[in-house]
Amino acid sequence: MKPPFEIIAVGQYVAEFLREGKVILFSQPLPQELADYCVVINRLPDGETLYPGRSLQIGQQWREISAVGEVANANFTRLGHVTLSFDGANNAELPGTVHLTGPVPEFLQVGDKIRLSS
Repeated sequence: MKPPFEIIAVGQYVAEFLREGKVILFSQPLPQELADYCVVINRLPDGETLYPGRSLQIGQQWREISAVGEVANANFTRLGHVTLSFDGANNAELPGTVHLTGPVPEFLQVGDKIRLSS
């Protein structure tokens, strides 16, 4: 299994997005104007692909990917950027969105790990 992604920054508006059931991930470097809205991860994916049925762990809880937007993998590979939506949808709402089953995290903090199942 590849090493986990580590959260290295949490923007000041992330808690508001969590209340709406969403998290915006971005790897460094990211546009400064987006930093307040994003959870920043420490690395780009290395050949890791997001697809329905694969699981993603945030903190201690695993969630299953239920849908992946048509540009989500390209954005994730190139920028470490996707929007996670904790609504369990079977069809992607937007091209860059990854939908997950399970509860919305109550909070995210620097040092939390994000893992993809093998």
